[in-house]
Amino acid sequence: MNLRRRWSIFLREGQLLDPIGTSNVALAERDSSPWPGAWLLVVAAGVFNLWSLRAEARVVAYPNDSGMHLQMTELARHLLAGGMSPFDHWYPLLSLGSPFFVQYQSFSALLVGALGLLAPVATVYALSLYLLLALWPVCVYWSARLFNLEPWAAAVSAAMAPLLFSVTSRGFGHQSYVWIGSGLWSQLFAMWTLPLAWALSWRWIARKEHLLGAALALALTVAFHFLTAYLALLSVGVWLIIVPTAWRTRLVRTLTLVAASMLLALPVTVPILLRSTWQAVNQFQVGTTINNSYGAPRVLAWLFTGQLFDFQRWAVLSVFLAVAVVVSVLRWRVDERVRALVGVLALSLVLFCGRPSFAWLIDLIPGNQNLLLQRFIMGVQLAGILLAGLGLVSLGRFLAATLTRWRPRYVQYVVGAFSGGWRWLASVAMVASVLLLLLPGLVEINHYDGTSRALIVTQEAADSTQGAQVRSLVTQAERLGGGRIYAGMPSNWGRRFSVGDVPVYLYLEQLKVDAVGFTLRTSGLMTDPECYFDQRQLADYELFGVKYIIMPTWKRPAISPVWRIDVAGHYALWELSNQTPTALLQVIDTSGSVSATNATLGPVTRNFLASSEALHGVVPTVAFAGAAPGPSTLPSSGRISPPGRIERQVADLVNSQSAEAVVATTRRSALLFKVAFDPHWVATIDGQPAKIFMVEPALMAVAVPAGTHDVVFTYRGFAYYPELLVVSGLTLAGLVIFTLRRRRRPVLDQGTDGVGGQLGDA
Repeated sequence: MNLRRRWSIFLREGQLLDPIGTSNVALAERDSSPWPGAWLLVVAAGVFNLWSLRAEARVVAYPNDSGMHLQMTELARHLLAGGMSPFDHWYPLLSLGSPFFVQYQSFSALLVGALGLLAPVATVYALSLYLLLALWPVCVYWSARLFNLEPWAAAVSAAMAPLLFSVTSRGFGHQSYVWIGSGLWSQLFAMWTLPLAWALSWRWIARKEHLLGAALALALTVAFHFLTAYLALLSVGVWLIIVPTAWRTRLVRTLTLVAASMLLALPVTVPILLRSTWQAVNQFQVGTTINNSYGAPRVLAWLFTGQLFDFQRWAVLSVFLAVAVVVSVLRWRVDERVRALVGVLALSLVLFCGRPSFAWLIDLIPGNQNLLLQRFIMGVQLAGILLAGLGLVSLGRFLAATLTRWRPRYVQYVVGAFSGGWRWLASVAMVASVLLLLLPGLVEINHYDGTSRALIVTQEAADSTQGAQVRSLVTQAERLGGGRIYAGMPSNWGRRFSVGDVPVYLYLEQLKVDAVGFTLRTSGLMTDPECYFDQRQLADYELFGVKYIIMPTWKRPAISPVWRIDVAGHYALWELSNQTPTALLQVIDTSGSVSATNATLGPVTRNFLASSEALHGVVPTVAFAGAAPGPSTLPSSGRISPPGRIERQVADLVNSQSAEAVVATTRRSALLFKVAFDPHWVATIDGQPAKIFMVEPALMAVAVPAGTHDVVFTYRGFAYYPELLVVSGLTLAGLVIFTLRRRRRPVLDQGTDGVGGQLGDA
């Protein structure tokens, strides 16, 4: 039997296994309600958000992760304006540098950075945050209709979308995004693609429709936000198993969809997978609720008490979700869509409960060690509001049916009175009733957004006064030759030293300053060691290349020699002595070694950073991830004599991604490059390739022989983007051709697994 015949039999058997239509998917586009105007609820939700969130459109410094995202966007715009690709570029502004555009979800920064070529980036950034969050109810309605929920159920879900308010302050509510929230800006883009990825992928697997849209939505979710992408891809498995008798045909569609979306996302996934060895594991999150989440008892208690959807208010959304679950149980065998929505709700709950309850299952997921399971409340909330809209409409129809049985003449009279054009009056009354029911939630969210508005106004004033003072000190440091700046850390006085409500170490990042102190924001290898930077050790200022310190005027640096060179308001700028080697390149000796991996660099190098060993110009090497350590250059006699000096050095990590030094050495030594180690840096000595090795805490060095030499460090990013883009482009072209050819075919069989009633008729 040849391969083609086996394939035909496989597909035919898959169709025959579902002879009675157990999926019962209703895809009729009729509106089962006689009342038009459901879209008015969507408009009302959007208008409420546009008004309540209006201050988020203002350009202001951010006290949360939005500050980092704004910096990424600004750098993306700068590189694009210079004709450079951010994806193969070194990112030098956080934690001594990293390939941040590769290791982090950066497509949103690239997109908004490109728009920043037409208008100020800060303005475009603020507008993107404001509009994407304010108009999200439109996306909810759109995706609900793609799930073929009838218009009123979809519209009620959209009206509920602004009301999400959780005890964890994460998820898809305003808490995750606004100025006083968490600043999860890149997740905001995926908050739009995830509902569409759910709906379109379900349509493809259940009905063999929208392959192009489903693959694009999944690929964009991968590009926008890795955690959300995990949920989107795992959800595809739900569509596969909710109709067990149709698994053969659904398996083929599932594999086709996953393959297509992964081929589209190759430029994002391949580089990060190839760099995984050199991608740091945040040791401070391992074993915490951030990584492991809260466990089933706690999560279910929050769910049943309404704290996942209606924290600190009447549990309106939670009640209608409970109604929807009851409706789903009643319709389980006759409508696949309730199984789909309850299925992704259950999947999201398992992920959100996390390792305390489901470690045995979560450990089967590839890359599960890097999942922040706390964040999967987003799937619980999205599935929850889609179901809650169904719950409210089903409850309304149940009450109407009950009233019809009790008082049929009265109901006939009312329905007759609102026939014809008067139906719109009834629709407006229904919209008003829904909004009145949701009013407590609307008031609470407006109050929360109002707090953010008030603080934004205060921050604007601080930016114009205190911010101007900090900017003047930064300008003064640049005028004196530039260098890295330290302004405290979240673990010390830095968290209370601020411009308005924005810590100065975070404010500097929004000024695009290469600074030390805004910790745990990258996956570069210096991200964990940076947390152990000891402001009392002059050796750490040398190792981290810190030249300037900005402190409150009433404090003095814990090191010497330093002197205060300028004061602006209550901010003071200090400079380390010229005798302290704080430039990016320094001649050192290497001696001894330690072993570490991407998960242990911080603890392994902690003692070294707490000591003054580096003041002697001797730094241990690091045997990283099983590799051999670098060479030792310290003479066997143990006598420490100056190995040499740098006669000239120049560095441009932002544009040319290089650093060059003319080194005069009296004996074999090492040239330390104070940038986080990454294997895509290359070095040459007098034009000849030289091997780079890692030294503590996670910096780069190269062995230099005696004499005068020209040493150049250059970053060469991932080299195969053109090939990956070609594969993605060909995949997209193939999907377009497939879609166009299907549209030209007679609509005889859309591939449905069954037929059933309209969801929401219960």
